[in-house]
Amino acid sequence: MTQYSMMARCRGLYGTHLYLPCSAFSRSWRRHSNRLRGKQSRRLQETKLPTISWRSCVRTVAPCVWEHRKANGNVRISELAILAALAAGCRDASSIFEIGTFDGRTTLNLALNAPPACQIFTLDLPPEQATRFHLAQGERHMVEKPVPGTRYHRYRQSHPQLISRIHQILGDSASFDYTPYAATCSLVFVDGSHAYDYAISDTRAALTLIESGGIIVWHDYGIWEGVTRALEELQQRENLDIRHIRGTSLAILQ
Repeated sequence: MTQYSMMARCRGLYGTHLYLPCSAFSRSWRRHSNRLRGKQSRRLQETKLPTISWRSCVRTVAPCVWEHRKANGNVRISELAILAALAAGCRDASSIFEIGTFDGRTTLNLALNAPPACQIFTLDLPPEQATRFHLAQGERHMVEKPVPGTRYHRYRQSHPQLISRIHQILGDSASFDYTPYAATCSLVFVDGSHAYDYAISDTRAALTLIESGGIIVWHDYGIWEGVTRALEELQQRENLDIRHIRGTSLAILQ
């Protein structure tokens, strides 16, 4: 293992074994404090989904984490490590589908941790394209960027074979034709628009994408109201058995 890979492994362990319990305690305390003061936080909502430990979701507890520095709109390092661990457990030669590329930090980590024959498809909204539904207030900056996936593009020369497994797709997730990818994905990561209509639409798409035994993961549950409401309504109406990964803003359907 190279020194760079060892550092990536250490960051994965840090994310799950140190950062995660500390951030879980912080979130729990802030929610408790808000309840005592009768205060409602727009970015820290009360949640209703049953919780599950991250350890019960993954096969490996020591994933590699690359590009660990977080930008506004990225998952936390603890969440990135969990997603990397889930990718490591994917069936080889299956597909991984990501709805919402942004800067490609998660895309890169999915590719680096997935089995060598896995293909990663990542869908992002071009800034000039009209949307089927309204975007949520405050998320336009994640769309208005020169190109999606700048983080994984940095590795195109140093890791050409790995980056060749990443397939960038451009389009509106609510009107995109997912037919060619139906029932081929061992992992689907939903991190597109946080608006309620998009959260519903993207979830419907994800359910068509996963193969038997596949996994869907959502980001920003308990953080963005549209995502929280959509998942809890779907859970109640359709009994999907979605779980909230404790201490994170990830929700999972296994």
